[in-house]
Amino acid sequence: MGNSQSMDSAKHYASLRRQAGEEAQKRNACYAESQEAYNSGNGARAKELSNQGHYHDNLMKQLNQRACNHIYAVKNQGRPRNEIDLHGLYVKEASQKVEEAIKCCQQAGENDLTIIVGKGLHSPNQIAKLKPAIIELVKKYNVSCQPNIPNPGCLYVEFGRGTGDLSWLDRFTDKMSNDQCVIM
Repeated sequence: MGNSQSMDSAKHYASLRRQAGEEAQKRNACYAESQEAYNSGNGARAKELSNQGHYHDNLMKQLNQRACNHIYAVKNQGRPRNEIDLHGLYVKEASQKVEEAIKCCQQAGENDLTIIVGKGLHSPNQIAKLKPAIIELVKKYNVSCQPNIPNPGCLYVEFGRGTGDLSWLDRFTDKMSNDQCVIM
């Protein structure tokens, strides 16, 4: 993608997120006013404001979904099926895309999936949110997930290798500590 296209794409993404943020502020204001109206005994006005809040909440969700779909398409254009880039996505959005990618890869018989989560440099206080959330998410698929492969900011998922569920061992050792005698 050319540099001017990249700039236009980034501006479009930023505009969608900004608009979503504005709708969130309107939603919050409506909900706060609704609560005040309710507390002062004006149920009809409270309901009206609550409905306005729901409207702004729906608009916010639509704008965020458009931003998510846009940046995901841009970041993943031309990538192989078994590699996804989650830059620009919120944790919930990224989790959805990872679930879709895992299912797609498994159905296609892929051996692995590389998930680009980033290093967290753009996160508040540079504390990564995506990486730990995605590591936790992929656990339910009983796959091998290794961080920082092929490089920092990536997760490497291997299908068919499993993580090896050792929770039975925890239950067994808990049982042993509660019993006086264990027969093996």
